[in-house]
Amino acid sequence: EVQIIVLESSADDMGGMFVAHFMGESSSNIYTDSNAAQIEQALEGISTIDSVNVTIFSHTQDSMASYGQRWVITFTSQKGNLPSILVDTGSAPPSTIATGGTLFGSSSVIRVETISDGGLPSSFITPSQLSRNQKYSSRILAFNGYSWSDPATSRYAITPSKMAPSPPRGVRVNVLSDTEIGVSWTQPLYSGGDNVAAYRVEWDSDVMFDHSSTTVSHVSGSEDYYFVIKNLDPLESYYVRVMAYSAQGHSIPEMALPLLCTMQTLVVELVETTGSVDFSETFRVQVTTVDGYQRETNPISVYATSREVENELNKLGIVGAISVDREDRSNVYDSSGIETNFFDIRYSITLVGDEDITLSVTGDSLGSITAIIQED
Repeated sequence: EVQIIVLESSADDMGGMFVAHFMGESSSNIYTDSNAAQIEQALEGISTIDSVNVTIFSHTQDSMASYGQRWVITFTSQKGNLPSILVDTGSAPPSTIATGGTLFGSSSVIRVETISDGGLPSSFITPSQLSRNQKYSSRILAFNGYSWSDPATSRYAITPSKMAPSPPRGVRVNVLSDTEIGVSWTQPLYSGGDNVAAYRVEWDSDVMFDHSSTTVSHVSGSEDYYFVIKNLDPLESYYVRVMAYSAQGHSIPEMALPLLCTMQTLVVELVETTGSVDFSETFRVQVTTVDGYQRETNPISVYATSREVENELNKLGIVGAISVDREDRSNVYDSSGIETNFFDIRYSITLVGDEDITLSVTGDSLGSITAIIQED
């Protein structure tokens, strides 16, 4: 089985650590700048993991505004379809996605994906030495550790032939500005027998894809590609897809997915202008999901740290990972010769996951403080 731990952030400032969990057991702290040997040692220190091999790939692309690494984890001795590694940063229960807590950086996220399930293979690709002038048939036998079964033979014999390449892999999009979208992808797994010549990137406001396209040349020896789509309408939403091309034709198109999963950022701002703030004011955050289900936090102090607000929100059991940043914009200024305190605290709440939410603030204990909620 092969799983991948993806570390992503929107700036080159990720840091901190997390804990990995597997089948009920936990690792020691794993730092985001660990090398492959240190990651292997931490994972193999989990009593439920026998041995793994770790390979690290960087996916830093300045034009995509995405930074981080991919840690490819190969289980080398345990067989079968294994459960997923879970991660946590202390801000929520172990999950396949985590943020905040002991993880630092701009919109930093750690997520786990299964690349290849363990267990018996259900497909096989022959070596490339087959002749195009011969017809081939195949047969399969099963083995249970004691003896082989009778063979099952293919009904037809076929002749190898060239075909269009398989689709590009890992097609992702990321918003760069109100008129620009970055697109990244990895070369196809199979070329189809001819060298891949180019990639066709298409985008449109609907799935007809009859609006705009461009061609990006394939570079021999290069696996990762990106392209920046410019001059877009800031009032439109766009679909993006990528196809690989060879002399045998185009591959099946691969639709692009958001680079950082589904990310939603809401800002709760607490403002008071008269200077009558003390340390007793509190507020509650009410979270409403698209299906109308509502949950509310315990009272939170208006002086709470980002970690305290984060912990209260994560207690609500929202699907995904929540990260909170706090910004103190309070100021002391002199108006008409009278020194007046100006109170302005902002909590930027980022939800990474598949669940859209709306926020409201219960301000019965806010006194003269006003709560403002807006999308970032």
